[in-house]
Amino acid sequence: MQKLVFISSLPISKLFGEKLDAWWFANNGFDVEFWDLARLFYPAEGLRSYFGGANDYRYIGPGHRVFEHPEPFLQALGALGRDAAVWHLSRFYKSVPDDWVFAELQQRAIPFYLQHFDTMVEPLQFTQKVRAGLTARKQRLLNRKLLPKGIVGSGRLGRKQARLVFPNAHFVSIPSIKVRWQPSAPLVEGSYNLFVDESVDYAPDAKMLGRIICNDPDAYYARLNRLFDDIEQWSGVPFVIAASGKYHYKRDRFNGRRLVYGETLPLIQHAQMVVGHMSLALDQCLVSKKPVLIVDDPNFTEAKRRGFPASLVHGVAKPVLVTEVARSVYLKSLSLRTELIDQLVCDYLREDEVSSDYYSILRRELSEPRFSGTGVITAYKSRTAAVAK
Repeated sequence: MQKLVFISSLPISKLFGEKLDAWWFANNGFDVEFWDLARLFYPAEGLRSYFGGANDYRYIGPGHRVFEHPEPFLQALGALGRDAAVWHLSRFYKSVPDDWVFAELQQRAIPFYLQHFDTMVEPLQFTQKVRAGLTARKQRLLNRKLLPKGIVGSGRLGRKQARLVFPNAHFVSIPSIKVRWQPSAPLVEGSYNLFVDESVDYAPDAKMLGRIICNDPDAYYARLNRLFDDIEQWSGVPFVIAASGKYHYKRDRFNGRRLVYGETLPLIQHAQMVVGHMSLALDQCLVSKKPVLIVDDPNFTEAKRRGFPASLVHGVAKPVLVTEVARSVYLKSLSLRTELIDQLVCDYLREDEVSSDYYSILRRELSEPRFSGTGVITAYKSRTAAVAK
């Protein structure tokens, strides 16, 4: 049975873990373990803050192992057989000092894959393009000693970005795991508008990094509910609130409106229109061709607003201050630019020629002949030594 080890140097949320679905591989012919290295790179208090908004926000994968010191991790690596492959989930752009992890993988000739699920939104302005190009070159330099067997990613621009950072790595093109490609059964009877919530009461990344994203949450929710009141009047359709599950509300923030946790993508599929900020889940609006209104708030901080240009739906809907959403703005948001949406899907979420599903593509890729035999391992080690010089 093929041994597959998922490794992450960053904390893994339930949201990401369920999209990755390591359990599917465990149930379909792979001997799977999930190795959590976050405690080697982040203080315990920061990790507690990251997962502190909901009791079930931490992802637990098959054969889950948490490493708090390097020695047990190195021992576990040494125990892997020659049929093992590693899928490292948190290194495309370098964010933590984990070069030594890859040095150990390469020294042992253990083939590994990386992921580039979050294709970066290509900038339009000249200065932004220059900055993005410099970032790619910097990351290429930081990753120059890494020899991944492949990069798993999505879209035409995902392929381009992978080649910029890892020019010699094979690109495994998949339909994005961030969206749902097959239709789901309706969860709500009748027509509804949908708000894709990003809690400002408790944002895991901001908590872990000690950042503030909203200076006055009470005022923010008051303005948001007034917006819902207006759109409900204009459309004659009620709002449903889609909450990701990062944070479980302790009090009613939405004036009694229905709140649904952990079902954002199927809710988007059947919504009449969608309101949101910059959640990755909003990519589903493109695949499902749903009208979307992106709102900003006067109390959002710069740390929050930095995410707007990096949001894919920014390409079809520019942020509007919640206090400036008149009926004309709402009606304009209902217009769909289908040709532009199709191009964004191809560029960022699924290349036109990709027809198989994520699981089929990865099973085929991971089941190919691995590094085996002294000659191949010697050649791999020689290549690693050459790159290290």
